Amino acid sequence: MKRKYFFFDIDGTLTSSKVFNLVPESTKRALCALEAQGHFVAIATGRAHFRAKEFAQEHGIQNMVCEGGNGLYFGGKLIAYEPLADDLAIAIMKKAEALGFPLAVSLTDDRIRLTKDERFVKQCPGAQGFVELQVEPHLDLDALHHIRRFMIAMRPDEEAKLPEIKQIGMMRYDDSFVIVEPDDKYKGILRMVTEAGGDPQDIVVFGDGLNDRKMFEQAPFSIAMGNAIPQLKMLADYVSDDSDHDGIWNACVHFNWIEPK
Repeated sequence: MKRKYFFFDIDGTLTSSKVFNLVPESTKRALCALEAQGHFVAIATGRAHFRAKEFAQEHGIQNMVCEGGNGLYFGGKLIAYEPLADDLAIAIMKKAEALGFPLAVSLTDDRIRLTKDERFVKQCPGAQGFVELQVEPHLDLDALHHIRRFMIAMRPDEEAKLPEIKQIGMMRYDDSFVIVEPDDKYKGILRMVTEAGGDPQDIVVFGDGLNDRKMFEQAPFSIAMGNAIPQLKMLADYVSDDSDHDGIWNACVHFNWIEPK
């Protein structure tokens, strides 16, 4: 069988849609079986490198596209990373400030997010579960470089005031804030396949959420999980079962990429 290059989103695809970070046993078996058949297996995630690396190492995955397409982790090592365009990120953050929206910005590959005062902390209590907010009263936006991502304290009905964030990408996990971060995973997938010496026509992507949309629009073959959002299912070449009901295993068996057992 010709070698395929498989890229899997993490949350709701590799993992349960009900239990955070839980990878079903059938999914683990599917990944091992794909590699045993000589296929290339990788993660494609919007997660920051440090978070994605923890997941990859825990599950023995050596390759991944992380940082929403801006980071490449190949053979167990980070081989490339591209920060946001400073000028664009700073312009968006300055406009957000002018509109009265507090900010928190990431400059390092860790949980730390810098913010000017306590407003973001008070307005976005839900953010403190997965980031460490550090107040820097003299934070100068114009002096920032190598911006990785940033958070804006604004409600969903306020997003129209900052249409510029679509030039970068965004995710929302809480009604009180939005995360502005890269969301073109397919850019990184193409770079990864080139690094591995493969043919882009042999790429297969699996996903379930909004930040998988661009890779579904561009990949030669895409598979949506049964628990995927409706918009993604409409773009998919095939819709499998839920991640909690052997979705990855069943899809791989269906297309004869692995043998049923």
